[in-house]
Amino acid sequence: MVDIYVVTLMVALVNIKGLAEVDAGPGAIAFGAVVVLTMIAAMVFDPRLIWDNIE
Repeated sequence: MVDIYVVTLMVALVNIKGLAEVDAGPGAIAFGAVVVLTMIAAMVFDPRLIWDNIE
């Protein structure tokens, strides 16, 4: 979740026209989607299922 805030702050702070320029572009949407999917996967994952015997 912190990653989205880091990208937002970096884009806001680094836009110095003569020295550096950051453009988030369409990659920011993909990055945000991966972060959300990772959060959902972490909530759904149950490590106890690894140790259950398959019958």
